[in-house]
Amino acid sequence: MMEDHEFCDDCPGCRPAMIDAETGKVMSPDSREMQIVNQVWDNETTYAERKAFIEVTLKNSRLPNEMKLFEAVGEKMKRALENV
Repeated sequence: MMEDHEFCDDCPGCRPAMIDAETGKVMSPDSREMQIVNQVWDNETTYAERKAFIEVTLKNSRLPNEMKLFEAVGEKMKRALENV
């Protein structure tokens, strides 16, 4: 169960996923959007930001420090996706 899983950079389940708003399906890792998100995740986030992102999205953490880091990751992804 993911709620009991500790964040691990090597775990495929500890990475962002996106849902296609039109189809309701998870976007393929080779979609342009997911390529951008994964590039940001791999090259522009710190370990602390990645861990906080997973704590907020998977475990529903609302700790202020984790929320702040989560929001920073979201902003990085948003900026990167603006031109898609």
